Amino acid sequence: MPLTIKCEQCGNGFDVVPARAKTARFCSYACRGEWRKTHFAGSNNPRWVDGQQREKPCQHCNHMMEQGKTPLVTFLLRKFCSAECAKAGQKRLYGEENPMWKADARRKDRTGKHGSWARAIVSRDGATCQRCSATGVELHAHHIKPYADFPELRWELSNGETLCYACHWAEHTVSNENAVNSGKPLTGGAEGNPEPSFGRKPIEGVTTRGRAYRRWDGQCNWCGVFISKRWSDTVGKKHLFCSRSCAALHNSNTREYCKPASPKTPPMAVMPPRAPRAKAMI
Repeated sequence: MPLTIKCEQCGNGFDVVPARAKTARFCSYACRGEWRKTHFAGSNNPRWVDGQQREKPCQHCNHMMEQGKTPLVTFLLRKFCSAECAKAGQKRLYGEENPMWKADARRKDRTGKHGSWARAIVSRDGATCQRCSATGVELHAHHIKPYADFPELRWELSNGETLCYACHWAEHTVSNENAVNSGKPLTGGAEGNPEPSFGRKPIEGVTTRGRAYRRWDGQCNWCGVFISKRWSDTVGKKHLFCSRSCAALHNSNTREYCKPASPKTPPMAVMPPRAPRAKAMI
């Protein structure tokens, strides 16, 4: 049975269910809004923050910043007046000083220090194999003193040299002390050897500024046009194309539903043709 409650704003009575008898205060949202305009102003508001400053100095240039239209919570957290002051005045925490530091975590560069070390070695040697003077082929950065035996020399530039993939393969054969077990043992007397890369091979070189680069030259898998791409754009991709249109044509012609049905697959049911409509009589 509904109960009648008196509205605190307009004084009119309104009906509520018994469960709302102790909490209902207003007959409408309009009355609640009018009541809050008067009773929730200033320090009467339950979210009022008393004694908070509406201006404060920039921590870099000491320029006074005003709150303006910025929300109070955002203004209280603000430290600098501009992006330039933030860049010049904020302290960046690196390494162990950073609260998110993890000693065993890997860097954003998944290769860790090896990637930057290898690029520095190839750049220093002019993208040329130091054994056979080969250029324009796949190049590797080789540790002169073994990586596992000399941890203190792993990232020293003096302990590295640039070798082509063939010379690097010959350096780590099973017949010498530099043999490496890559986890994929070969057969035929080559157990323990690192496998050479028989797939795509990058073309490596050095820019006019002395920085090493890696590219791949080949043909579009759809139209056969010559293409040259950055090596990072080819890694992990089964097919490479010169344009999006060639990629779309290749994908549309290799989808499963586009392939002819096998002999064991029953033929799909074919709908009979519709009968022609009779012409309307005029």
